[in-house]
Amino acid sequence: MNIITLINTLVSGLLNAQEGFLEHLDQFADFEETVNRLTDQVAADFIGLTLTAADTLIRESRKRKAGYTVQRSRNRTLISGVGDITFTHTLYKDQDGKTRCLLDELLRLPDRERFTPVAEARVLNEAAVHSYQHAADSVQTNGQTITKTTVMNKVHSIEKELPQMEEPPVEKKTCEYLYIEADEDHIHRQKNGKNQGCFMGKLIYLFEGKEEVCKGRRKLIAPFYFGELYAGTDQNACLWERVDAYIQQHYDQDVLKCVYISSDGAGWIRTSTSYIGKSKLVADRFHLMKYINRVARYTLDEETITKGRFYKYIYKNNLLAVKKLLTRIKNHCEGSGRAVEECRKYLVGNWEYIQRAFHDKHVLGCSAEGHVSSVYSERMSSRPMGWSETGSDRMCKLRCFIRNYGQEKVIDLVNYRREREMSVSVATGTDGIIEECQRKQYTKKQREIQRYAETLHATLSGSSTVRKILAIREQIGNI
Repeated sequence: MNIITLINTLVSGLLNAQEGFLEHLDQFADFEETVNRLTDQVAADFIGLTLTAADTLIRESRKRKAGYTVQRSRNRTLISGVGDITFTHTLYKDQDGKTRCLLDELLRLPDRERFTPVAEARVLNEAAVHSYQHAADSVQTNGQTITKTTVMNKVHSIEKELPQMEEPPVEKKTCEYLYIEADEDHIHRQKNGKNQGCFMGKLIYLFEGKEEVCKGRRKLIAPFYFGELYAGTDQNACLWERVDAYIQQHYDQDVLKCVYISSDGAGWIRTSTSYIGKSKLVADRFHLMKYINRVARYTLDEETITKGRFYKYIYKNNLLAVKKLLTRIKNHCEGSGRAVEECRKYLVGNWEYIQRAFHDKHVLGCSAEGHVSSVYSERMSSRPMGWSETGSDRMCKLRCFIRNYGQEKVIDLVNYRREREMSVSVATGTDGIIEECQRKQYTKKQREIQRYAETLHATLSGSSTVRKILAIREQIGNI
């Protein structure tokens, strides 16, 4: 097949579809599907044709002939965003006796890869939102099998250390106050029996403040997300060091006064001040309210212990009064012991951070629970599903990556992984293997096809226009 055949196929198919639609205007959906199918098929055939042409240019190259011996040619099929792409590539043997496919190396296409970068990025974007099976069904193929295991393997193959998609700014941002909120999601482990349990997916996001979108709703200013499993003390230290490095790279330290870190009291968050410069911990009011609500429902001497009494003592910085009130509740209210002790432990252990939350005018409200729900839980823990350690770790990273850079950048993530994979096995020596004179000669031949396309356009019969007009008139008459 050549490009002229493709043009004929496309034009013929489009004109036939148009003619049929104008005779039956009520079949618009069928017409749209037919056009999409035709254009996708021609796009897939055209890409395959171009890749085959590139392989031919490599085969005819003088540089290739000087260093590589032809072994055999074979067809390769890739799953793409427009359908299956089939092209010819040639295997060579280099001077060291190693078998290589030069076209695949230049394309940065691993040997057993079945997806184009665009198709793989589409699968990852779908997998970040929906199930693996849904992601598998989202890519159309002509008979090739894509299973949920295939999608899972793509997620697992994401690099453990993700690249930065942006260069550090030449001029750093000037911001006096930054805010960090952190929390974790408990992701069900894909095990049975004694090994059944949860992974803790940690989420940290940094932002410059909040702005009002509409009444009662605000959004974060310039948020940036960090997240993965980070199990253990050493990994936790690496996580906070990454956050601090980001702050150092993007914000002027001479202008920055304070970094407020909202905490629910978890130990891994409390250690953050050892790594983040100019940082202060702030108690999360959501968890404070949760502990107070548990004890405020009890009655004491026929008097209801209202939440207002606790908040009154907090505003007045009267920890002693809070302790006495908790003791009275425990002594006089049956069944309150556990709730009281948990509340006492939280208040005493976080009193300094609670005071900062209520009295520092620069502190903002915390929305960590909502962010964990939208970033992690809706995909990984809100449904009855189990995850492997690798799968949960990579999915946490992928969803944070998409939050930071958008879905369109996932293709850069795919290319980064392929570059690293190919760098291990690909030898040098393929640069400039397609010579400039070859490219110009091939381009000149392709330009001749433009004249054919212009001739085809000029020779389209005017009678087809007459048939269209008659078809429309007939249908108007039937209204």
